[in-house]
Order: sequence, then structure tokens, then C-alpha cells
Amino acid sequence: MRTPTSCAAPTSIAIARIARPSFERRSQICRRPVIASAAPSVANLAHGTVTPPSVKFAPAYEGVTARVSPLHTSSARFTSSNESPNVRRNVAKIGAALLQTDANSVTVRDGGVFGPNASVSLRDIARAFYLAPADLPGDTDPHGLEVTQGYAPERLTGLHTGSAHAAVVAVDPETGGVEILDYVVVEDAGVLINPMIVDGQILGGTAQGIGSALYEEMPFDGQGQPLASTLADYLLPGPPEVPDIRVLHMETPSPYTEFGQKGVGEGGAIGPAAAIANAVNDALKVRGVEICEIPITPRRILAALRS
Repeated sequence: MRTPTSCAAPTSIAIARIARPSFERRSQICRRPVIASAAPSVANLAHGTVTPPSVKFAPAYEGVTARVSPLHTSSARFTSSNESPNVRRNVAKIGAALLQTDANSVTVRDGGVFGPNASVSLRDIARAFYLAPADLPGDTDPHGLEVTQGYAPERLTGLHTGSAHAAVVAVDPETGGVEILDYVVVEDAGVLINPMIVDGQILGGTAQGIGSALYEEMPFDGQGQPLASTLADYLLPGPPEVPDIRVLHMETPSPYTEFGQKGVGEGGAIGPAAAIANAVNDALKVRGVEICEIPITPRRILAALRS
């Protein structure tokens, strides 16, 4: 714990717990499927295997994407990989058509399709499908050498992290300044696919939440003109304002995703405002003051103390 520099007593601690974001935000996350495209590479098909799919794009939606990308894209990759045999089957059918033989009599190997008496390369198969489709049978799968698969979780609940936040703050009653002396986050994002990325999400989200609690505000005048149109007026927390945040992980796998992973961003971003506001109010209760509006700026603290 750091020693307070500019802030005097009182000092206090408060804890805020969150279970999940609002249903509206969660529904925005899940209502459009993530699309994955599995396109086999010639090099891998040449050795008789199909390249695992990659997530090519996800349609835009109103939610925040980074926090749930592992939830959707990892499962989408898994779902599409189950479709890879379809690519091999389509390649075999197109190759058999070019060889004028039955699809059951050919094999896909060594960079081509081999029949009883001849073979055709994957390059020629791709050229025929994309550049000369008229040479192929009418029942050729229009997806040809690609497989596209969508994915959506089975249900909307149990997909996002839960967390608990604890903050120790010092409030200077003379200046209204607030200093965060210590901060701890305990979060549960299910199976941690990449713990370093999870730490980054929690630390970055908590820093964002500190901004919401103490600094960031978009005021307007009576004519609707913004009063914080530059970063000189719209304050953001920087390294001096963000403490050394301690993050503790729990792992409760989600039963509704392929690998038990959950979205993680909410675990850092939502809790700070409540934890810091409660800590500040606990520190000010000896003076009979309670602040119920964020950000808790020095102006609001001083106004509350004077009233």
C-alpha cells in the first residue's frame, strides 16, 4: 500500500460486487452470429489434411467486442473445424467430375485428386471451380472450396465474468482530492485461454472504471453545447492516478461455451464506480456527507462538505 501524498484522513475501504451486465447489453452481444470461414490451403491439402478454420470477420454490433471475442471466436473456430470434411468431399467431387469418374473412386492426397487412371491437381480444381464453373456438373456445391459456419451460444446467461472489487481511498477534506491507496479485483472468467490477455482486460477495464468514478464527465450548457470538448476539460486517469491493481483469478467453467471460457471485460470496468464511491462515502460519513453522483470530483466533494 502506498503512503498518501496529497490527501489527508479520513481513509476507508469498501467492496462492490457485480454478477453480470444488464440484459440489454448481453443481448446486443449475442444476437448476431459470428461468421467463420474455413478455406483449405493448397499446401495442407497437398498432404491430405485440411487447414483448421480461421475466423475471418464478425458483423458489427452495438456491444463492445474485445471482451467477448474469445467467447465467440474460439467456439466458432471449433464449430467450423467440424465442417472441414465437407471441403474434402467437395474437392473430391469436383476432381472426379474433371476426371470423368465417380467420386467414390477418387482420393484426395499429395496435392491433388487421384482416380483409377489419372489425377488432377488442386490448382486445376480451384481454377475450374472459380474460373470455369460451366465445366462442372449442375449439382456442384456452390460453396465449393469454402465452408462458412455461424455460431451463437446456447443461452445468454452464464457467459460473462463475475467479479468483486475492494478499494482503499484517502479523501482530503480541504481540497476534495481522492487518492486510491490500494485496489484489489477478484474475477471469474471461466477457463483462462490466455491469462496475460485476461490480466490486460481486467487492468484496462479497472482503469476505465476509475475514470468513470473520479474523472470522466461530459457536461453541457443550457443550449446543449458540450463543455468538455478537449482533453484539457475531459479528464482521463493516467499512471499517477491508477494504483498498482492486484488481480486474483477464479476459474468456474461456463457450461454454455465450447471450452468453458467467458467474456471478461465487465469484470474490470463495471465495479470501480461502486467500490470507489462507497469507499469515498464511508470516508466522509464522519462529516455526515454522502455523494450519490459520479464522477466524484473535488468540486462535488467540497460542495457536499460546505452544504
